Amino acid sequence: MPDFKIPHLAPIRFVKSLLKSDDKTASVEIGFDEIPTLGMLVEAATQSSSGILSDDVSKMGFLMTLKNVKLLKEIKSKKFTVFVELDHKLQNFKFFSFSISDEDDVVATGIFSVALQ
Repeated sequence: MPDFKIPHLAPIRFVKSLLKSDDKTASVEIGFDEIPTLGMLVEAATQSSSGILSDDVSKMGFLMTLKNVKLLKEIKSKKFTVFVELDHKLQNFKFFSFSISDEDDVVATGIFSVALQ
């Protein structure tokens, strides 16, 4: 499976492996050295969006907006699965929705946008 084309290095690189991907969605395994904060989960979802197959793989993306980000339950795990979906694309802007699950339940959801350089 191809490596994620992002500049992040440990300890800020949270994506571990691409589980499934197409041109609209990606499922990604993420992991942390400690119990993550909501901000760390959002960053991991943003990193996971680079797993969606796209013609923009050589472009750098920057997180621009967050909307409706919700922590749905107390975080007790260090390993999760992110499901990220490309909702809209407008020139160099991409709009995504995400959900993050532990072994049992969805723990966080939200929407973000990325501007491509």
